[in-house]
Amino acid sequence: MHEISFARNLWTIIQQKAAEKKLKKITTIKISVGRASGIDEHFLEHSFIDHIFPGTIAQEATLEFIKTAPALVCNKCGKVITSRDLLQDECPYCGSTELAINSGKEVKVLEVS
Repeated sequence: MHEISFARNLWTIIQQKAAEKKLKKITTIKISVGRASGIDEHFLEHSFIDHIFPGTIAQEATLEFIKTAPALVCNKCGKVITSRDLLQDECPYCGSTELAINSGKEVKVLEVS
């Protein structure tokens, strides 16, 4: 379960954002989770609620996860392909199977309030 280490890293960012806004209590945290990140939102939520938030200004915070779809880039023709354009494991423009994930692997804090 590597979600606990992600949660700890995100917690540092959450605290920084809360300090910038001079929040005494955190009520909502929005986190973007790329579908290609390999992160299970349920485990991440468990990590926060059961291991990180208790006794902090976020102990009653609501977590909102926003999934982001991956985009791929074709290593042959250079076109960016969204997952909805991908019918199989090949580039819809040139047919190459040399695809790399361009985005959608990220996990980041979007908002703290």
